[in-house]
Amino acid sequence: MRAGRAATRVALIVIGLVLPARGDISGRVRRGDTLAPLAGVRVHLQAQPTPLAITDGEGRFTLPVAPAGEVVVSAALPYDAAAAVSFETGGATASDGQRAVDIRLAPIPDASNPDYEPIKAAMPGGCGDCHSQQLGEWQGSHHAGAAVDTWVLDLFSGSGTPGGSAGYVYRATHDAGETGFCATCHAPVAEARAPGTVYLDEVSGDAAREGVTCSACHQIDEVNENVAALHLLGNATMRFPLAGAGGSGTHEYVWGPLDDVDYAFMRASYQPRFAESRFCASCHQYDNPDTGAPGQHTYSEWLASPYAVPGDGFRTCQDCHMPEATSAGPLADAIGGGDITRPAAQRHLHTFIGSTPATLAAAIELRLAAHLDGAALVVEASVDNHGAGHSFPTGVSIRNALLVVEATAGDAALARLDGPTVPWWADDDVAGVQEGDYAGQPGLGFAKILAGRINGSGAETMPVLFIDAERVESDTAIAAGATASASWRFALPDGTTEAQVGARLLYRRAFRALAVTKGWTVTPAGGPIEIEVARAERTVPIAVGFCAGDCNGDGAVTVDELVTAVSIALGSAGLERCSAVNTAEDTVVTISELIAAVNAALGGCPDD
Repeated sequence: MRAGRAATRVALIVIGLVLPARGDISGRVRRGDTLAPLAGVRVHLQAQPTPLAITDGEGRFTLPVAPAGEVVVSAALPYDAAAAVSFETGGATASDGQRAVDIRLAPIPDASNPDYEPIKAAMPGGCGDCHSQQLGEWQGSHHAGAAVDTWVLDLFSGSGTPGGSAGYVYRATHDAGETGFCATCHAPVAEARAPGTVYLDEVSGDAAREGVTCSACHQIDEVNENVAALHLLGNATMRFPLAGAGGSGTHEYVWGPLDDVDYAFMRASYQPRFAESRFCASCHQYDNPDTGAPGQHTYSEWLASPYAVPGDGFRTCQDCHMPEATSAGPLADAIGGGDITRPAAQRHLHTFIGSTPATLAAAIELRLAAHLDGAALVVEASVDNHGAGHSFPTGVSIRNALLVVEATAGDAALARLDGPTVPWWADDDVAGVQEGDYAGQPGLGFAKILAGRINGSGAETMPVLFIDAERVESDTAIAAGATASASWRFALPDGTTEAQVGARLLYRRAFRALAVTKGWTVTPAGGPIEIEVARAERTVPIAVGFCAGDCNGDGAVTVDELVTAVSIALGSAGLERCSAVNTAEDTVVTISELIAAVNAALGGCPDD
């Protein structure tokens, strides 16, 4: 027995000599001021989110890793705006097998810097000094320059374009002192101290006039569940901790979606909300604060979409509008020897891609079919919103879309017998019918039409902006995952041999009447106001001569007459086919039998 135990010990010793010892890294995470242990802290190697350790009640952690060289062990406590104390992320260098690694997280100062003005994004002196790639992406987005958006300025003060004072102007129709809350989202850093008090046309300062800039997002510390409130008026908060001599370090306090940012020139905090759709709700979900009428409801549209359901198909706003980079790389420019390389999943584009011809075509599908029903042509069309995580269209209420259906024979339009028509709001306010006016034509309209009184007085009008809205007149936007379908019947004149059917799906960034009144010909970014999302066309062959073949009006035609009718529809192939069926001149068929025969010869009702 003793000999067996000795042999076992020898074997274990040999195994220990052959197999390398596990190189776990362990240590503690403590407060930087009191050195008290911190529980619930996320610990992992920087830029390597797994394996992940969570500190226990004594602040202890063990990482089952064996790095080849020196690494940075990062630590972050998820930010909680309601917590008594919140902390910056932190880290410490360590090597394989190192024990007693000591990581200390600095508390974020409670005091706020009353004199702080968020810094600009542009170089020199801005965030782009270190984040030039993100700066370049952002500068091409609609977020950049939102404070000087010409359309918004036209609507607010009439000062955006040469024709901007025509038609509706908020400041000309509302009480003095009313700001319309435009700057709350379009120039948020200008309103950081007193939300709702800034006139958009009076915004000044480099950072404020940049619009939705770096600080406008990354110095937001929380977006709460009060999504009906407009951004800083109750849904989001910004935080400017007082630090450094005279508050010189306030700009270094930023929040973001990564839990391992430990950088000498930033005081970063890990805020998981940045990776959630609710973060975007701060500007893309709100109601009229007085009437409750909806402004933007993009976030709630997403909540009701298939993309919000946990599982393989789950997608956040950021997944689509801030997609991952295509390759690994740094988050910041090389400074002092270079920045750490991060996987593509940790590098998200800051282009904030929205409605473009490509994204619309990928998200929205148009389907078209047509068939004969007696002497009528039936057209069926469907618009599928199976690719967007929100309604089509979404966003501000001036966005709209049209489905225009046309049926012609030769050069003549076929008369509509029944089926829906394009709504009244598709036209401009100019007398007569101009190119681009489609109201009353066969088709559909997709929009949220808000009704209300301007400045709360006078007669009700529509469509109005959310700030004047008192109710929803109609909402025909297509929900995410839904389909809008309709059918139309068109009269077929005698002698028609072929009909052409077409459908066009048009997306408009503004109601046509508004764009024409203001003289808008392009978007503020120089893009098209109207985008053709999809087009479909069908040719429908029609067998003719049925009634004309019944020369004596007795409800029957001869085989010769049948051959002639089918030949018109099918050419020589039809002639041969029908001649081979029956050549007896005294054989007759009824009109209904003739129609059935011709339809069979045509192969039914082709859709293509």
